[in-house]
Amino acid sequence: MTRRIIFIFAALCSLQARASVRPAQGDTVRYESFYDATELFEPMQPAYLDGVVLPMRGSGNWFVGIAGGSTAFLGRPLGCEDLFGRIETSYSLSVGKWFTPSAGVRINYSGSRFKDARLSIQRYHYVHADLLWNLLGRRYARQEQVRWSLAPFAGVGLLHHATNGHNPFAISYGVQGQYRISRRISAVAELSGTTTFQDFDGYGKANRLGDHMLSLTAGFTFHLGRVGWRRAVDAAPYVRRNERLVDYASCLAEENRRYAGQHDRDQRTLAELKKILQIEGLLATYSHLFEHDDDERTGYPVNDYSGLNSLRARLKHRHWDGVSPLDTAGMQPGGGRPLPARKDARKTDSADMDSLASDSTAFMRFDGECIGVPIYFFFALNTANLTDASQGLNLDELARVADKYGLSVKVTGAADSGTGTPGINDSLSASRTDYIASELERRGIPSGRIVRASRGGIADHTPAEANRHTKVELFFPEAQ
Repeated sequence: MTRRIIFIFAALCSLQARASVRPAQGDTVRYESFYDATELFEPMQPAYLDGVVLPMRGSGNWFVGIAGGSTAFLGRPLGCEDLFGRIETSYSLSVGKWFTPSAGVRINYSGSRFKDARLSIQRYHYVHADLLWNLLGRRYARQEQVRWSLAPFAGVGLLHHATNGHNPFAISYGVQGQYRISRRISAVAELSGTTTFQDFDGYGKANRLGDHMLSLTAGFTFHLGRVGWRRAVDAAPYVRRNERLVDYASCLAEENRRYAGQHDRDQRTLAELKKILQIEGLLATYSHLFEHDDDERTGYPVNDYSGLNSLRARLKHRHWDGVSPLDTAGMQPGGGRPLPARKDARKTDSADMDSLASDSTAFMRFDGECIGVPIYFFFALNTANLTDASQGLNLDELARVADKYGLSVKVTGAADSGTGTPGINDSLSASRTDYIASELERRGIPSGRIVRASRGGIADHTPAEANRHTKVELFFPEAQ
């Protein structure tokens, strides 16, 4: 009794321990990346770098200027006239280029008349090169068009006195203001000065600076070539989108590989199902299930052993009308007639008939028609070589049935008329006929029971590769 109690207690403890253990469940959640493809492929509005513009090429932002105004000469000795009494008219012509919104250069010519220390009117010419610096140039980095510009400048040149022939070195400086009237035209005003040596007007010390000219001019500047500046686009958003697109492409590639594998498995399954239907003689009945199959869509000839079930039934059941209970279209493989008697030098007893009924290559027809659906053998382009060595299995089966029941064989070769000349196609179709016939002879079929024919080039089937075949048909000897 004590032992029973101990045993029951141990069993209860074991059950309690098992009940207290929670079953572990595996993680069935699979992470899949998700991308909003609509967002990825929407056009992006460009973002610009703050304060950065792109330099213009050589054909852009050239300008030509013309201006007129007044000039006052101040030299040593000064003379007895004040500033306003020294004013004379002047004009200037310039050509230049802006390399950036802030920096540019120009070559300027100015000249006309001036009053020297003795208040005599003299003529001068001044050619100089200046460096311009636009104080408002940075505005171009934040807006498309800037109306105003203010550009101090400085440069060097040669000053020519038309009367005494002096050509001293001179320094130019000043400030220029512009207002953009249109894309090609700007109004310009300029206050400038020129400093040279004291003896420029013929009075004063040589090699010492002291003569000056002050000018105030106004005019127009004409902009040539490409006008304006391109703001620098920020590439960072595009880089980030490109990285997302690369990830998205990798995700799609993985899905494509998965779908391709599934498609391959489905194709193999369909191929196996089609083989089963062919062997069982049901391919014609269920052909609508393969409407999208490549062979059915292109009209490629198919080796269809559809007479198997029908042949077996007719040989075993002599009074059956040939209609399959699965055939809703009323197909009658034997024409709906009972099996007729066959006059053959080689008599076939009931055992042979039962044996013939078990073969899978023959589909019985009469009145001069072949036995079964013709079997096709396909060849490579311009050769008498089979496209697939596995087609030899059909040769083995055909030779076995023909030899066993004393059947005659008709071999008909063909070539693709779309390639080669008629003479080449005639020769090629005959070669293909000879190849199949020789293979049947090698498998035991006497040459006297083999009828050879060739069609030359044909265009009966699509694709064109289907026309490169040899057709084999079986006949009773008297039905050839």
